[in-house]
Amino acid sequence: MGELWSRLNEKQRKIIGWLAIATIIGIAVLLLSPTQVTQIQDSGSKQAAPVNINIDECSWEKELTQILNALLGGKRSQVFLTLERGPQINIARNETEEERTLSDGSVERRWTSTPVILRNDESRKEMPLILDESEPIVRGVLIVVEYEPQAELRLEIARAVSTALQLPMHRIEVLFKK
Repeated sequence: MGELWSRLNEKQRKIIGWLAIATIIGIAVLLLSPTQVTQIQDSGSKQAAPVNINIDECSWEKELTQILNALLGGKRSQVFLTLERGPQINIARNETEEERTLSDGSVERRWTSTPVILRNDESRKEMPLILDESEPIVRGVLIVVEYEPQAELRLEIARAVSTALQLPMHRIEVLFKK
């Protein structure tokens, strides 16, 4: 390397110095710039993409509160909802399996899985092919009502929530606030 450097004239040495500095700056910019990384979890031929649970939980709580307030007349109820799991989306995937025999006789297997992408040329968007969407599963509901304790009212509220959420009665609790 020293011999090669000694053959260069002063102008060539300056150019190489500037190129080295530019290369170092370029590498630093690439390493320090934020990148968007999306992680895909593979579960066989389908992939469950996480969806924000809080959005569904809050919107369902608001809807139930509005329904119960309309039923009770005024703002007299509060709803707390617990989800067992959020909504899930199963995405179609292309899976390939490669099997190679190495020179020492051992077998090497490699599996690759990529999501199936649908392209919309008009809007220039790419979307995964969705095979199945499942709604969130509600674990339980707690309802606090500003009324005098009444068994009939408690049953009526529990039935309304059970019907709205398709939830068994033992997962619904109605409490009265004096």
